[in-house]
Amino acid sequence: ALMFVYLRSPVPIYGTLWVLFIAYLTRYMPFGMQYAHGSMRQISDEMEEAAESAGASWWQMFRKVTLPLIMPGFLSGWVFIFLVSFRELGASILLYSSGNEVLSIVIWQLWENGGQGGLAALGVLMIAVMVTMVVVVHRLGARVGVGGAD
Repeated sequence: ALMFVYLRSPVPIYGTLWVLFIAYLTRYMPFGMQYAHGSMRQISDEMEEAAESAGASWWQMFRKVTLPLIMPGFLSGWVFIFLVSFRELGASILLYSSGNEVLSIVIWQLWENGGQGGLAALGVLMIAVMVTMVVVVHRLGARVGVGGAD
C-alpha cells in the first residue's frame, strides 16, 4: 500500500528522502497523537481559568501553566517515536533507493553481505545515538519543569 500511494503521487517523491520522511510520519503519527492526547486530557479547565482570573495573558497562561503540564507527554512521545523510527525497517526497505539508505537499511545490507565488523560498529553507533538522545531529552524535560532528573 505504501508503494502504491507514493508511486502514484502527483509530486515525484519516490526515490528521495522525502518519501521516507512521509512514510515515517504517516506510520508513527498515531503514536505521537496518543501521547499528546493523554497529556492534554489530564489538564483541567480550572487550571487555565485560575491563571486567567489571576490576570495572566493567553501567552503567559500557555507558557507557565499549560506547557509544563503537557511537556512530559510530548517529550515521551517524541522519544518513543524517535527510538522506534530509528530502527524501522519495513517501510524503509520498500521505499529506499540507491543513495538514500537510512541506517537500518545499511545495517540490513551489511548483515546480508556478511559484514559482521561493520554491522557491530553501526549497531554500537546506533545505540550510542539513541542513548544520547534519551539523555538530552531527559535533561531538557528537567529544564522546562518536568520532574525526574537528578
